[in-house]
Amino acid sequence: MDPRWERVRAIVLNLVERCAVCGQRFVPEDLQALGRSRTTWAFRLTCHSCGVTSLIAAVIGEEELAATSARSNREPVTERDVEEIRTFLEHFDGDFQRLFGYSGHDRSR
Repeated sequence: MDPRWERVRAIVLNLVERCAVCGQRFVPEDLQALGRSRTTWAFRLTCHSCGVTSLIAAVIGEEELAATSARSNREPVTERDVEEIRTFLEHFDGDFQRLFGYSGHDRSR
């Protein structure tokens, strides 16, 4: 297995710390690697408490991967960070296509 999996796994678990359904904190064993392309890493995240499963596509370039390896101390989440995400979520309409700039014009499969 690619030695970078563990670093990417740590990045993903740092970003998605708790289950959105039951609030239980994830453990490394909850996140299973499915595959990868050049910059996209695919994971299956299953909550060991309630069993909810999510698929995660983490887009992490080599530069970010190298930077996270070199960085030992992370900045703590501030009250302002929490307030900003709360405000965003209160006003978010659920339109992920618009959020990520997907136009929907290319529907070829």
